[in-house]
Amino acid sequence: MFRKWFIRNSSIQNKFLLSTLCLIIIPLGLFGIISFQVSKQSIESQVSQLNLRILGQISEKADMLLDDVISLSNTFYLNREVNYGFTAPISPNSYEEVQIRSEFDRLLTSSIYSFANLKPDITLLGLNGLTLSTNPLDTKPSIQIMEQQDWYHTATEAKGQILWITEPIPGLATKGHDDRSVYAVRSSNRFESWAPIGLVIIRIDESTLKNLYAGSLDENQEIIIVNEGKIISSNNPDLANEDLKTRAYYEKIDQYESGFFVDHEMGTDQLIAFQTIGKTGWKLVSYTPTRTVLANINKIQTVVIVVFAIVVLLSFAASYYMARRLAIPIKRLSKDFGRVEAGDLTVRSPVYSEDEIGLLTQKFNQMVEKLKASMEDVKREQQNKRRAEIQTLQSQINPHFLYNTLASIRFMLYKHKQETVDSVIVALVRLLKQSISKEDEWIPVEEELDILKNYLYIQQIRQGDMLEVRYEIKEDILAYRTIKLILQPLVENAIFHGLEPKRGQGTIVIKGYLQDRDILFEVIDDGVGMEQSAVPPLPEEGAIGQTALSHGGGLLNVHERIQLHFGRQYGVTLESAVNAGTKVTLRIPAFYKREDIQQL
Repeated sequence: MFRKWFIRNSSIQNKFLLSTLCLIIIPLGLFGIISFQVSKQSIESQVSQLNLRILGQISEKADMLLDDVISLSNTFYLNREVNYGFTAPISPNSYEEVQIRSEFDRLLTSSIYSFANLKPDITLLGLNGLTLSTNPLDTKPSIQIMEQQDWYHTATEAKGQILWITEPIPGLATKGHDDRSVYAVRSSNRFESWAPIGLVIIRIDESTLKNLYAGSLDENQEIIIVNEGKIISSNNPDLANEDLKTRAYYEKIDQYESGFFVDHEMGTDQLIAFQTIGKTGWKLVSYTPTRTVLANINKIQTVVIVVFAIVVLLSFAASYYMARRLAIPIKRLSKDFGRVEAGDLTVRSPVYSEDEIGLLTQKFNQMVEKLKASMEDVKREQQNKRRAEIQTLQSQINPHFLYNTLASIRFMLYKHKQETVDSVIVALVRLLKQSISKEDEWIPVEEELDILKNYLYIQQIRQGDMLEVRYEIKEDILAYRTIKLILQPLVENAIFHGLEPKRGQGTIVIKGYLQDRDILFEVIDDGVGMEQSAVPPLPEEGAIGQTALSHGGGLLNVHERIQLHFGRQYGVTLESAVNAGTKVTLRIPAFYKREDIQQL
């Protein structure tokens, strides 16, 4: 019955109306689901960011606490009497021992007032047998036991730097339960030889660490401090022996300084945020159950359902009114818009009426016609502009190259014989024929290397034994084509700015080889170099104009020419260090003819 009514007897308007409602209900249903998920993710993100800010504040407090530990350690480490006690021969109840204990008590009294928040235990162990400690344990700490620990050699090799230890230390660890103290250990050394003479150990109880974050905990929230996967402080005793390295998400915590994510932990989904404590590299990690964060999400879900129902009703009314008048012509016009958006500017939409839809269709056709004409004009303008820019850059290279070469010949008139100068002029003539007289900018790599060799012949005559050149060119690149005159400016830059300021013998190595579908040239000199921070940034593709001129042409000119021809993935890179020379790498595509470039 429905099939007969809907297929045969129903009007097109009713068919369109029912189809429109189906198309609206499904997207709006998806919209409601997506809105719910977005709201959920937004709340989770806000809570996670809040947790991250709280962890950042705790991290700052931890850094200040560790600064206090360092200051307290310095009080004993830098004390002259303590260091004397580490080296003097000490016998029980001797005057020297009494004097050292008196100084220790004085420093301890001062520290109690200065660092009351730490509640530390302080232990001084000398290699000469001196033992001073405020540790309340019955077991007396021994330097011999310390020397057997894995961390001892690390501490002595640190030459006074503090080593933070979170493992129990024999003779100092708390008995009766798992010790979760933190120890700041540093080796005291002789001034002349840095040989170790004793240890200064500050013990901080885990309760001091717990005070850093105890006031920041919300209901059902956990905060822990982790060192290399081991939990060193937690408000939950059940986590005392946990190792986070067994968790799949630990890699995220270990690799990054801070962040947040959602993962399964403690039997439920948790918002996990983490922050690194700067002075030690320890990780602060907070766990917040998602069920507590999303407790009010049902209210948002109710609002979404109500909005969905209202939109469906409004859509039904609007669709019923507009179906016959708008649906079909707008759909046709929308389809034509899509074809234009895809790049088809030959499309023309047929006009079936003179109403608003018909007028809109006429305007659409006029717009496409004008758009097509405008795009053709822009395309022609861009092609002309690109050719003009390439010609401008080419014209900058040749005068600069010719000026420096003639300057070199003028210098040689005072230093070399007539025959030598004559051979240099012959080499210059060859260069002019190769680089200036030929109009074709695209030449084989082998011809580009001939230009470079003629130029280097002139420079070697001018420099004499002070300039050595080595070529490491693979033969499989010689037949490929390249832009003319791109290697000579790089070599010229290496000679005048790298080797000549060196005022000594210099070497230039020129390499050429294939890498995947690209040709790489390297110009390496052992000149004066420059600091990496002083290396000028190279412009992006199309940044032509005053940039190249303001930096003297040369390297930047070549870089811009390459990018104009081949795109921004090609060009010149520069690596340099003071008194370590400079390496310039030039990358171009490997091609035999111009048509190959269009396929890149």
